[in-house]
Amino acid sequence: AGTRNSHPRGNARNVLFLEISGAVSHIVSFDFKENAGTPKDLDVRKIHSDLQLSHLLFPRLESQMDKLAIVRSLLSHEEVHFRGQYYVQTGRQLNLAFAREIPAIGCVLASELEARRRSQDTFPTYMSFNLDKAFPGALSTGFLPPQFSVVDINPESAVKGMALDQKAVELLEERWQLLSRLREVSRPRLAGYGREMASYENFYETAHKLLSDERWPAAFRISDDDRKRYGNTPLGISAVLARNVLAQDAGTHYIHICHPGWDHHVQIWDRKASSNHYTLCAEFDPAFTSLLEDLGRLRSKTNPEKTLLDETLVVAMSEFGRTPGALNNMQGRDHYNRCFPAMFAGAGVKGGRALGRTDADGAKCLDTGWSLKEQPRIENVVATMFSALGIDWTKEVRNTPSGRTYVYVDPLGANGVIPTDEISTIYES
Repeated sequence: AGTRNSHPRGNARNVLFLEISGAVSHIVSFDFKENAGTPKDLDVRKIHSDLQLSHLLFPRLESQMDKLAIVRSLLSHEEVHFRGQYYVQTGRQLNLAFAREIPAIGCVLASELEARRRSQDTFPTYMSFNLDKAFPGALSTGFLPPQFSVVDINPESAVKGMALDQKAVELLEERWQLLSRLREVSRPRLAGYGREMASYENFYETAHKLLSDERWPAAFRISDDDRKRYGNTPLGISAVLARNVLAQDAGTHYIHICHPGWDHHVQIWDRKASSNHYTLCAEFDPAFTSLLEDLGRLRSKTNPEKTLLDETLVVAMSEFGRTPGALNNMQGRDHYNRCFPAMFAGAGVKGGRALGRTDADGAKCLDTGWSLKEQPRIENVVATMFSALGIDWTKEVRNTPSGRTYVYVDPLGANGVIPTDEISTIYES
């Protein structure tokens, strides 16, 4: 039951979340501030009156800025990676006493959207790409049944082949029929095992439907042109696969993509370093740009008058930002949680705008970018995603294993009660 005021919009069929994992430096990306640590080669250009962007780092993304609303005023409860990325995946702080029963956001969405699944939907509601590279990995369903778990795909392995030849299909069907007969005979004996055995049966059913559906291998076909446009990198391949999965319209409605490696405490601008900001931006720019381009071009199978971008809320953000000002003594930037940006596109978002404002150093929030004086947090990003899918983010679950009430978006922050509103200004002109 909802206990606080919420009015879910229901303006999207899908949500795609791109996690810039490890934390991009906000002051050289989407809240640019020149300082002593800024390289001289960035070729920074004014995109519009309140946004500058490095042409060197994001040469293609420039063309898509009219689709993006950038909220530059986020505040995080956390300032270390494991806890910060757990916070991103669950929408709440890590509490070891209850962690086992806390589901990932995607699992909650899968549970809520289960009633909307059609007979032809065989793809899992919640899919992710490269999430095994995040510090916490792909989190579990917690107190929810395992049927709502994520299917996390390793992009490099996925493209090696998802199709079965005719002989394999025949063998699969033969074994499936045998398994079905064995399950029927054993059903009375296994009935007492409850949820655990039911979960196994659900996984069997899901796997059989997927392997029998021609749309599944089709979603994992990548052309040479795709590799060229998106970048032949794990992120590029993940973005192509996410596009393909949404284009199939086969039941997946929440996708989480992880782009790891942004933790540049040392040598952030050293081109000779194994990882640096130039390299990561060169992966992000073509992948994210091509994804926005293609979602804006492909027509929805449900409503041909709309594009996939019209019915998909796209969110891209890190778990926090990086320290402003001069570089540290290792020529890098450390963790910074007091203000950082999130980008939104699609599903009615009014693009071409920067919401919220920081000071000249990017260190302090001067304007929160919405109607409240408090800075928005990850909880508010989560509320925005729930709202877009038409889900009441104030809903409570009281029959958890611990007996502790689980609220979809938790109003209890690190230092007391926090606003749980959606960030409605991304839709307003």
